Amino acid sequence: GETTTYTVKVTNQGSADDSDIQVVVVIAPELVPVSSSAGKIDGQTVTFPVVATLAPKQAVSYTIVAKGVKVGDGHTVFKLSSDVLKSPITAEESTTVY
Repeated sequence: GETTTYTVKVTNQGSADDSDIQVVVVIAPELVPVSSSAGKIDGQTVTFPVVATLAPKQAVSYTIVAKGVKVGDGHTVFKLSSDVLKSPITAEESTTVY
């Protein structure tokens, strides 16, 4: 029943502008998203607004607060896509709910 906060930070590590940056997060079934700094919550999915342009070394950050609802080791999946990336970048975060 307690909450945890995920911070998502996207940094353009390249040397040129990137565009149409999209972050989508699928929260583990052991948790339920309760709020987000800028994202739209739809069930277990949090979708953040598309960033039109991100200059080199520029960053954007978001937060998601999720509440534990089921005991287990949940894996939240973060997906990043943009015009420059040939395929989306995916990362997972393991969160244990007691």
